[in-house]
Amino acid sequence: MLNPRVQLYPWRIVLSIMSKTSTNKIDNKKANLTLQDLDSYRKNNIGQSLLEVARDFQKNALTEYTKAGHSHLQISHQAILTHLSLSGSRLTELAQRASMTKQAMGQLIDEVERLGYVKRMPDPTDGRAKIVCFTDQGRTLIKSGTEIGDTIQEKYSALIGEKKMHRLRDLLEELHEQIRKQ
Repeated sequence: MLNPRVQLYPWRIVLSIMSKTSTNKIDNKKANLTLQDLDSYRKNNIGQSLLEVARDFQKNALTEYTKAGHSHLQISHQAILTHLSLSGSRLTELAQRASMTKQAMGQLIDEVERLGYVKRMPDPTDGRAKIVCFTDQGRTLIKSGTEIGDTIQEKYSALIGEKKMHRLRDLLEELHEQIRKQ
């Protein structure tokens, strides 16, 4: 399993690969890599475009959350906030949904709990387990997040047009659904 920090920041995988490549001193002539190959890779790499759009979305969202009074929120906290159900979720479920280790998820829950957005409650179906639930402050945060997300998507629609934005959402959802089925 990947390091949980790498899972939170997928672009670190690319940086890790790039740094290993440079330290291994691969001879470009042996690999037959041309400038044309590199340009083609950069132009056709959908992953890079998706990461950059996601980073821009997250940066804009954090800026808006800060304006709304949630100044201690971090990008990594989204691993909890986007996967936590309204009725609450067990730590193991959250870790699985976010593709993280239970230990890493536990640390994030501790952070978000200290911020007052979630709390741990006894699981009514299993006295040994705990359920992570939104607090009232957490529910307010998620409601703000919905409005913030809508505003950012409206900004993107203004950049590429509403019709293209709707098509992009549909295509990404379709791709995501097909990936989940694998």
